[in-house]
Amino acid sequence: MSEHDCLFCAILQGEEPAKIIHKDEAAQMALIQSLHPEGAIHWLAIPFEHVVSVEALAQQNAARFQELIAFALAATWQQVDDFPDLHHGFTLKMHIGPFETISHAKVHILSVE
Repeated sequence: MSEHDCLFCAILQGEEPAKIIHKDEAAQMALIQSLHPEGAIHWLAIPFEHVVSVEALAQQNAARFQELIAFALAATWQQVDDFPDLHHGFTLKMHIGPFETISHAKVHILSVE
């Protein structure tokens, strides 16, 4: 899958609808709501650039991978006042290996239930 047929790239370019929780132009990353939530809060932290997986991002650009993790944490903490379900904490989750429903680097943020 290339950036031309990637749902996340289309969302970031405004070509597909999605609930964008937070968008950071300086960091070139966003938090978006999952289309198939597994909890009260299920967001995805994604970089603007197309990278096929978080594993590929870590291998190709370790600094950018670390920035994605830091962004996921910081951007989620910034939302705590607006999303009470985060008061009980949250989990960061990544898929490693062949399981990718959408081939784009992402970190899942899930509220603790």
